[in-house]
Amino acid sequence: MPVYSLTSKKKIKDADKLKLANLFTDTHCGLTGAPEQFVHVLFSDGIPLLKGKTLYIHANIRYGRTPEKIQELKDTLVNKSAEILNVNAKKVHINLLEIHSNWVMEGGFVMPKPGEEDEWMEKVTNALAKRESTLV
Repeated sequence: MPVYSLTSKKKIKDADKLKLANLFTDTHCGLTGAPEQFVHVLFSDGIPLLKGKTLYIHANIRYGRTPEKIQELKDTLVNKSAEILNVNAKKVHINLLEIHSNWVMEGGFVMPKPGEEDEWMEKVTNALAKRESTLV
């Protein structure tokens, strides 16, 4: 969590997929403070889209960010994705859905609320260490 799904009309070059994955990871983490390992970027290309659109971005993120932060996230992702793909930003559509963190699991652990990542990482690390010690 978050999951960013990018659907493109045209095939996206592997080099551009890497740039986009880095863009989404860096932007999400930079604006929200989430750890990099939380970010997932998925690609589907060569898919027919509505007339006038080149790229659809569907995102599921944790609920709890300010409307201003969400708008900044959306604007940055749309504009920079358009730059990478060399298309007009008006041809990029973004849909962002906020999900309550306790509805999602990552690595078998319920996700933390935004801002509680450090405590969550410590809890997960301790739980995994405890599991490993019982396997020996």
